[in-house]
Amino acid sequence: MPWYAIALIIYGILCLFIGLLKPPMIWNMSKFKVMEKMFGKVGLRVFVLVWGAIALVAGLLLR
Repeated sequence: MPWYAIALIIYGILCLFIGLLKPPMIWNMSKFKVMEKMFGKVGLRVFVLVWGAIALVAGLLLR
């Protein structure tokens, strides 16, 4: 399995974890605050979940 497939799978799982559970130590970072102003609360959550799903599917397809 190529290293980039493993990296995409791990990244996708982390994005889904962050999008579903919204851990405060990650969700309160300045990057997420700026993105929240751009997308809104629900939009940011959907963006993170969709991005994680795309990364996970891409990693699984590349393996």
